[in-house]
Amino acid sequence: MTNLGLTHPLWLLAWPLTLVFLLHPGRKGVPYPAMEWLPMDALGRKIDRLRRWLAWAFLSCLILALAGPFLKEQKVARLGTGAHIVLTIDRSSSMNEDFSGYLSGNAKDSKSAAARKLLLRFVEQRRQDLFAMVAFSTAPVHILPLTQDRAAVRAAVEAIDRRGRGVTNIAPGLLMALEEFRDHPVTGARVILLVSDGGTHIDQDTQERIRQRFRDVGARLYWIYLRNPRSISVLHPPKRNLSETTTPEYFLHRYFQTLGVPYRVFEADDPESLAAAIATVDRLENRPLRYFETIPRRDLSAHLYGLGLILGLPLLLWNALEIRQWFEPKR
Repeated sequence: MTNLGLTHPLWLLAWPLTLVFLLHPGRKGVPYPAMEWLPMDALGRKIDRLRRWLAWAFLSCLILALAGPFLKEQKVARLGTGAHIVLTIDRSSSMNEDFSGYLSGNAKDSKSAAARKLLLRFVEQRRQDLFAMVAFSTAPVHILPLTQDRAAVRAAVEAIDRRGRGVTNIAPGLLMALEEFRDHPVTGARVILLVSDGGTHIDQDTQERIRQRFRDVGARLYWIYLRNPRSISVLHPPKRNLSETTTPEYFLHRYFQTLGVPYRVFEADDPESLAAAIATVDRLENRPLRYFETIPRRDLSAHLYGLGLILGLPLLLWNALEIRQWFEPKR
């Protein structure tokens, strides 16, 4: 009963009036003497008693419906498969380019647009996951905390194909993404899904902070590296001119390998390889997950009105069959 609430509880003050139908027979007087001589009508008494109870139940349903009963919002523990995933999305100006490495003339051809389309599908397929979202360019932006609200997650992902600004600065974005797990109970796998088309130099102090934070929260890292033909491959770097200035992506990949947590990089140089990378993450992160499903508030008034209608139909039939005037013999 603690989950039951009333929108207009003052209507319950009228409920004692319904007891009148139980206490008072409500039969009309008949102008004939010596009715006691008539035989006892046991069936009639039972029918009359049933009529009064139906009238009481009918009015009780109407009064309760007017009070506006509802079941409160609840959180129910569930056991499924999935993860807690923080989408960490690059919003730098280079994400406005297409996969050929040139500024996209059509917004639908940009790397951001391709990522948006596939991440929306990814979110829709993983119904039991909790999602959060962080965007970064020159500075990070907190978009969404860990939530099961699919409408909010879809709205956040829909916005990532807007025109990007600034340069790629991954370190603050990662630190903000890792903060999503602070003070959050460990009920399943924790995943940082980094979607970026470049790398950046991270100083030693920041590297150590990120490394320690990854170990503290026990999060896995997946990096979907959106590369174009002019970018290097972090899996097969060039043998010449290899430095943090010219090839920051490769050194970022090397650093991620030292985090001491599960890590995997996916190179995507077209929408098809991007789709394959996201599908692989989807397959890898299907471990047992304990989560809480939010059951929204549910109004019960319609059910009571429906029950009142069912109870009222026999009363209407009774009223139609009632003899309103007795036959009076001629004098």
